[in-house]
Amino acid sequence: MPLPMTFPTQLRPAVGQSLITKVSRLFNGTISDVLAELLQNARRANATAIYLEVVTDDGSPHLLVRDDGDGIDDPNMLLTLGQSGWGDDTARREDPAGMGVFSLAGHAVTVQSYSITAGRAWKVHLPQDGWEGAIALPIEQSDLTRGTLFDILLPDAWSAQVEQAARAAALHYPLPVWFDGEELDRKDFLAGAVHVEHRQGCRIGIFADRVIEASHAPRINFHGVTVPCRLPTVSEVDRQGWRARVDIIDAPALQLVLPARKEMVENPALDALRRAVKTAIFRAVSQNATHRLSFKSWTAALDLGIALPEADPWLSGWLPITADSRDRYTGDPVRTDPMVIMPAQEAHVEQALARAFGRQCPLGGRPVLEEPSFSGYSWYDSLQRAERCVFTIERDGVQYAYGADDDLPEDISTGAVTSITAEIPVLPDATEAAEAVVVAVPCDALACTAWSSDVDDAVILFVEGASLEPADFAWFIDASLFSAADDGDCDSWETQQQDFSRQSRNLANRLLLGEEAALAARIRSAFLDHVGWLIPAGRALALTSSGDALAISLAPAA
Repeated sequence: MPLPMTFPTQLRPAVGQSLITKVSRLFNGTISDVLAELLQNARRANATAIYLEVVTDDGSPHLLVRDDGDGIDDPNMLLTLGQSGWGDDTARREDPAGMGVFSLAGHAVTVQSYSITAGRAWKVHLPQDGWEGAIALPIEQSDLTRGTLFDILLPDAWSAQVEQAARAAALHYPLPVWFDGEELDRKDFLAGAVHVEHRQGCRIGIFADRVIEASHAPRINFHGVTVPCRLPTVSEVDRQGWRARVDIIDAPALQLVLPARKEMVENPALDALRRAVKTAIFRAVSQNATHRLSFKSWTAALDLGIALPEADPWLSGWLPITADSRDRYTGDPVRTDPMVIMPAQEAHVEQALARAFGRQCPLGGRPVLEEPSFSGYSWYDSLQRAERCVFTIERDGVQYAYGADDDLPEDISTGAVTSITAEIPVLPDATEAAEAVVVAVPCDALACTAWSSDVDDAVILFVEGASLEPADFAWFIDASLFSAADDGDCDSWETQQQDFSRQSRNLANRLLLGEEAALAARIRSAFLDHVGWLIPAGRALALTSSGDALAISLAPAA
């Protein structure tokens, strides 16, 4: 009978020896990974420059990576996974993991390095199959007098990419990097920042622009290794946004995910950095004379100890939308005049109101667009604001209501009416106790939509005796009702719009000019569209048509 199994009383994490046999899988195996790791190790070794050179040896390309740093004292540290061998100060500041050289796993590499303690240099050759611990690698003496030299046999894929990878690795690296005798360009990671401050061992750069960076764009620079990271951004209404980049200088608690070092570890230090970034953004905002932050952002700044004035008190002038609009156009900023905030309504309602308002301010102030993100500011909450209106239509002594909750009776047809009045409730401010005052505004036209792209399905009304021009009335009908269908079987937008405009012109002419004049205008329009361009310059066309008879004559123009 088997003895009962006993369990240990304690557990401690350990690394299995078999991990070394899988070491070639720790990195993606790109030349970019290799250069990033080797450059970081050279910097930690107090190098003042790094020299890269592609040479040919026995007909094969090799990449030489040489630095003038302190070298590697103990050869055993080179291939001891998880043992970095760096001094206490470097270990505290940067949390090196002792994995970087394994980015070369699976490649043929010769390493030479000078040992300051031994006063001489050593050399070891790692064949492609020498990384997994199965082969003892002899250490030889080297004549290197300083630093470390890696001689890497370049695979074909790396050969084509090495120069581009070197330039990318050098771009934000703090030390000079040379490639085949050329010093590579370097650029401050925070170049272009409008505000830079030092916080938590980092340089935080704030940028004011309209750039929207992709989620994978680099936002943190760790001594040349740039990684994406979610950092706070702040937007202003009608202005630029604010974003940040961070240059890590001495922040040991900010760590990269091992082994690839392509993203940040989510930890309290990163949370604190994000808070510092947001505070820096608001400090940058405070340096401007004015701002257009939302009230939510304004209060967030106050919570972080940044007291800002309220947002610049202006709103965009209100313009009516069209039925085919994807976006709303805005008028000029209204700064000093009294303002009345207009609600968003259907296109046919807004078009009718726009005609009624004209250049007047019947509501007691200039109509402006609402901006809900400003709600909470004292100046915004004190503005008058209109509510959705209802139209009262009178025809033959009978009044009808038409609005958001009212439909016209079926016996109301397109044509002239006695009057159209928009009844607009206006609140004096945003307080709960505010009581609306209804303002009556006469209108000269109203297109009551049946949510159809066909003019014949709508009820088009105009006030009898109003001063309306057919072309202007036709444009009003278009703006109020036309919305192109995007179904795959439909005609193009241009064709749909032309057809609708033709119907609008015909209807406007018939309503305002009468049947005869409308017919004449329709014939004239058809003639100009399809025949007029055929008449030669300097000639006059006389055309008489009756039934099937058609007489045409061309003569010199008078």
